[in-house]
Amino acid sequence: MKKVVPGYLAIALVWFSSHFGGGFASGRQIVAFYLNHNWTSIFMPAVSMLVMGISMYYAMVIANKFKTYDYSNWSKKVYGGIGFFAVPIYEVLVNAILLLATSVAFATGGTILSKIFGTSYMLNTFGIAAVIFVFTIYGSELVRKSAAVVSVMLIISMFLIYLPNIIHYFPNIVKNMTAIKSGEIAFKGPDSFWDALWWGVKYGTLHCAAIGAYIVHAQVCPEKKCLKKAIGTGIFINCVIMYLTYFGILAFVDQGILKEAVPALFVVMHGVGSSWMTTLISVCIVVGAVSTGVALVFGTTNRLVTFMGRNLDEKEKARRQRFHAMISSTILVVACWCVAQFGLIPLIGKGYGSMGWVTMVLITIPLILRGIGLWKYKEDAEKKEAGVA
Repeated sequence: MKKVVPGYLAIALVWFSSHFGGGFASGRQIVAFYLNHNWTSIFMPAVSMLVMGISMYYAMVIANKFKTYDYSNWSKKVYGGIGFFAVPIYEVLVNAILLLATSVAFATGGTILSKIFGTSYMLNTFGIAAVIFVFTIYGSELVRKSAAVVSVMLIISMFLIYLPNIIHYFPNIVKNMTAIKSGEIAFKGPDSFWDALWWGVKYGTLHCAAIGAYIVHAQVCPEKKCLKKAIGTGIFINCVIMYLTYFGILAFVDQGILKEAVPALFVVMHGVGSSWMTTLISVCIVVGAVSTGVALVFGTTNRLVTFMGRNLDEKEKARRQRFHAMISSTILVVACWCVAQFGLIPLIGKGYGSMGWVTMVLITIPLILRGIGLWKYKEDAEKKEAGVA
């Protein structure tokens, strides 16, 4: 990684590409966690990324300190003496997030196809499930290699879509923000700074559930100075794209965009360049959703394949690998398809919202307490005596 880009930038880009999924690309996460709340939500994307950045920094410091770069052994170092019950709960949480995130990918693609072609949402998600299943079995390597290209496509698309609209509709953005502050545009739920702050923190803690997948990259930044630079760069990149989306959607708040399942599609259909941007954003979101779904399903499939072949010798395990992969993928894809039938808005608003506070208690708070030194255990003292930083 260092030969292509500096280590700190590599970590920042891994963070961004993982954060930038179908729910983010659709704009629905920005609405659910920010624009559906008090006007002070304008500050909350920065708060969210700061919460996640601090957590990730301490997670990587712990990974480097104990040389544990897989999330199973890493979690044992995080929880110490309470690991006997905290580690299994953490495993359950990680897999629940994988299920929910893949379901959001299904729902995002299904909703987009319904908007474009008018076809049944259920039929669309079934088609996406079939594509993800096939790629998981036969083409997962190709899809993973193209993940960087897909991410670049989505980033470029966000700039093409939102920046011209922000510039063109800037007076409307100011007008809508003024209306929200005065109460002229009201929300159904609580409308206070504390509500906005709560949802901002929950967004940051929600994405901390994926920290276990990031820690392997801590190896390219063994020094704390490098890690701080990586986290600072990551916060900046993520905030820029989040604020592009925030202000782009804010321009259309008075037109009912907050009720749309895919706000990004509403922006391109009613904003600048709608004649060609609609196709662009639709293709990018669907491709991004499928790519995300394949990566997540494939990763979990490997865990199940290993479990199914645990009592077989190497020859028999290799012979049955494809069969076990098909069974595992079928189970996972069907489970995600079923969850996706709840729809995109409930999955992100309720599902992600609930996961946010669970992750806060189980991951974010322990990480910060460990990082600032308020929670120590015997192994920390042993490492200190051995001269480990």
